[in-house]
Amino acid sequence: MSKSAQPIAKKIAQELERLIIEGVHHSSVPLRQADLAVAFGVSHIPVREALAMLAEKGLVQIIPNRGAMVVPLSASQCMELSGMRAALEVIALRHSIPRLSDSNLVAAQLALTRGRRAPSLSVRAQCNWDFHRALYTGGEHPFLMNQLETLWRHADRYLMFAWTHAEYEAQSDDEHESILKACSARDVRLACQLTRQHIQAAARSVERLLTAVTSEISTRLPQKPDRQIWPGHWPATLTQLPPEYGS
Repeated sequence: MSKSAQPIAKKIAQELERLIIEGVHHSSVPLRQADLAVAFGVSHIPVREALAMLAEKGLVQIIPNRGAMVVPLSASQCMELSGMRAALEVIALRHSIPRLSDSNLVAAQLALTRGRRAPSLSVRAQCNWDFHRALYTGGEHPFLMNQLETLWRHADRYLMFAWTHAEYEAQSDDEHESILKACSARDVRLACQLTRQHIQAAARSVERLLTAVTSEISTRLPQKPDRQIWPGHWPATLTQLPPEYGS
């Protein structure tokens, strides 16, 4: 990887990751290096490096002789992530609750309040993870928290899909309130039960939506393989980036 291009590549990767996470893709979407290079005002080299970074995160698939494709949302992956989250987050919460401080609880309440007022889904998603993080840090298990951070990054796309298409925000907020009350009461059993149900309910909602979308698409006439869900979205959005991307 070119050392001179790496900082630019990281910025491009961060912006593309944000767009992929905030977007809704029912099928693979091509990411053409030439189009992205023009949109960002850079050469192909940092774009290629950025796409490689996203491939390492599982957001993009590099296909020989075809280029990069956004990995589509998957009902099976959603359920796999939720299963892993439920298992690990219950462990984190069980160890954390006996050691939770008042400041941890206040941080969780502030994250919940900010999430309700969030101006965008990306900000709301960050508040969501801030809420859970505040409740788990009492356990002082840094390796476990690192694993959860990775799972949360992958779960972001599915979380935003649920909020956008299932109108899940109000239910999620109510469930967070119940979890916080159980944690404040130091009720480990109830807090773990509510957390597991919270994660699984969101996943089942997304699974139903994705299954319905897949069924609907399968009944349509065949479409061109390079069809984009957001025609013209990438250049229109990327041209709003700061000028330093091209420096």
